[in-house]
Amino acid sequence: MEERYNIYYAGTVLEGHDTAGVRQQLGRLFKADEVTLDKLFSGQPQMIKRDCDKATALKYQEAMKKAGAKPLIRTADSPPPEATQSASEPAPSAGETSAAERIAAVASGSDTTATAEQDFDIAPVGSDVLRPDEKTVVAPVEVDTSMLDLAETGTRLSEEPAAPPAAPDTAHLSMGDVGDDIPNLDPGELPPEPDISAIELTPEGGDFADCAPAEAEELKLDLSAIALADEGANMLPEEYRDKETPTAPSTDHLSLE
Repeated sequence: MEERYNIYYAGTVLEGHDTAGVRQQLGRLFKADEVTLDKLFSGQPQMIKRDCDKATALKYQEAMKKAGAKPLIRTADSPPPEATQSASEPAPSAGETSAAERIAAVASGSDTTATAEQDFDIAPVGSDVLRPDEKTVVAPVEVDTSMLDLAETGTRLSEEPAAPPAAPDTAHLSMGDVGDDIPNLDPGELPPEPDISAIELTPEGGDFADCAPAEAEELKLDLSAIALADEGANMLPEEYRDKETPTAPSTDHLSLE
């Protein structure tokens, strides 16, 4: 049979964490009110989760350690670490759960025995949702308004705009018919007429032969000073010819395989 476990907490804080911070983290984790948190940090072990399997116990242990709290885990058949309740509060009987355990079960969503009627109620319309210690206190700020005054309703906040200029007088103007010349309009200096006296038109069907350039005159070249050398003749003058015939390279040390 699988081992079952009970999870307790007695207010022990892990090293490196402060009590106030851990209290705040557990309040968020278990959605616990101040009364329940006072019990959890009273020094007396409080039941957090009853008769759970190993996986659930490890889940609670990991979540509480992340919050900085050190849980106490015991097998379900073992006695609690100490008296789980104060003298003024009776221990829960079999099948009942403590307030801390109900809060933790509702937060984890794993306890089906905790009902809305047992743990929640609806506040009247208009009630404050936040507790007094959860409200943000905003210090009032004194604002100097002595230099300000209120204008009467409908008062213009800016100066009146300047009056628009008067419309120009057009009584002396009239409209002419379309195409009429505008009198008294200086046309300005006209461009000069081009001189086309040297231009004439070719008769219809002409081939513009008269526009063809004149034939070039045949050039008369003097080739008397030029002669053709015999085939195979050396074209270089004597002074530009190679004076020595290169020696053939020695091939005595070469052989063919």
